[in-house]
Amino acid sequence: MENLADSPYGPPEEHPKAAEFAELRAAIADERVRELFPYRFLAANETFARLVDATANSILDSIGALPSNAGISVQQAKKELSIPWRRTVPLRFLYEKLADSDILERENGKYYLGPVEPQDFAEVAAELAAREPGAAVAVDILRTLVDEAKTYFSGEATGDEILFAPKQLPLWLKYFSNDNLLYAINNTIGAEALSRLVPAAGGRLEILEIGGGCGSAAEQALRELGSGVTRYRFTEVAETFARHGEKAAQAAASPSTTVESARLDMTMSWEAQGVGPGTFDAVYSVNCFHVAPDLDFVIAEAAKALRPGGTVVVSECVRPTKLARPIHAEIIFDFLDSFTDVATDPVKRPTHGFLTPAAWRATFEAAGFADVTVLPDVDAIAERYPDFVVGAVLARTNPSA
Repeated sequence: MENLADSPYGPPEEHPKAAEFAELRAAIADERVRELFPYRFLAANETFARLVDATANSILDSIGALPSNAGISVQQAKKELSIPWRRTVPLRFLYEKLADSDILERENGKYYLGPVEPQDFAEVAAELAAREPGAAVAVDILRTLVDEAKTYFSGEATGDEILFAPKQLPLWLKYFSNDNLLYAINNTIGAEALSRLVPAAGGRLEILEIGGGCGSAAEQALRELGSGVTRYRFTEVAETFARHGEKAAQAAASPSTTVESARLDMTMSWEAQGVGPGTFDAVYSVNCFHVAPDLDFVIAEAAKALRPGGTVVVSECVRPTKLARPIHAEIIFDFLDSFTDVATDPVKRPTHGFLTPAAWRATFEAAGFADVTVLPDVDAIAERYPDFVVGAVLARTNPSA
């Protein structure tokens, strides 16, 4: 593990979860992948998880929804506080997350105060900012949720209106950045997955990125792969993000790489938007496919865009298959309708939000993909460290198709 002796929280061996971090790293069989999860990331992620608990408690407190001695159910809170039905998903998440951390207790559908005292939001926020300054932007976003909780749960404004108001754009440019270690891990593992496709592509790789956002995924991938990429097509549907993403991709690309950019809505025909069938070696997406209203359609469009033997690489949070509890990273996105309004399926997509390895495999196999791999093996790691939720899914088409 890296040396952080100059950290205000001491060297790695002094961290309360140092032994758990060591066990997690030991569970990652692939040495190259193991090195992508240093102490620095694990410590920041653990602090962020505690900040999510503090956020959840602060939100419930601010809207008067913390349980009394008599306890409270989701439906009771919804009725007593006149919360619109569309706000039930994040409300339920807040209760379940706190129950999972023993700040609340759940019994017969009601929630009661638990044995663990909630931590102060400001104190944990300061710890995260000191430990990992680049991740401090997450504090600002979570603070926005706390400050605007009454507005949101009264139905006066949607999560999109609150979180993606024009004044919030600078926050998201910082959040979706490789300077934010908590987010950049998805770009890092995604780039590692893409790098393993170069030999199979005969030393060249033509990549189509979907939902490129502010360009941090393209930036990381193009720097990692260098001249191994001959063509990179950056696509994004939101104009405000696309402008930043295009510049980032151009700046990171090797002189021998042709960088293209286009607006593309993944929910509509890709061919009608300029993506010819069988024209790419890889379709790449970071933290995007899970918001597809119809994931089967998106996967089918990705398959059409690939040459025989081509690969879809999806890098994002991956919910361990056996994990029947909330993922702390979901707190922000559960407030967005685009995150929750998706078509579900008992096997391929049992719930909204991040998919499990089992759900990803079922989805890709149903679309005819011959080989599906999760890098690293999230389910195997979660047997020893249940909070591990980062991975890249690689799904390869049949080479003879």
